[in-house]
Amino acid sequence: MKEPLLILLTVLCNAGAQVALKTGSTGELSSWRGWLHPGILFGLALYGISFVLAVRVYAVNALSVISPLMAGAIFVLVSVAARLLFGESFTLGKSAGMLLILAGIVLLSRSA
Repeated sequence: MKEPLLILLTVLCNAGAQVALKTGSTGELSSWRGWLHPGILFGLALYGISFVLAVRVYAVNALSVISPLMAGAIFVLVSVAARLLFGESFTLGKSAGMLLILAGIVLLSRSA
């Protein structure tokens, strides 16, 4: 796997964007002013940064390995953040699923 720090930064930006969008979407979104909430704007900026970084990550890594690896890492990070920041539930099934995803990430990173 090439450029692991760039991969980590890409994943963190993407997960951070989802959390920021969640914080910004708690208000009124029926008017254009609701869409200018700082959380939404920050999420949009983080998605933009994540996009630019992902282009570089995809350019230097096998897509069949890096795409599922990043998607799984983002899923786990967002789930943990949702629990810590928004009090969302952590069921046994969700926990087992995350453990399986983490196991898959380990296997994928070894094959890269």
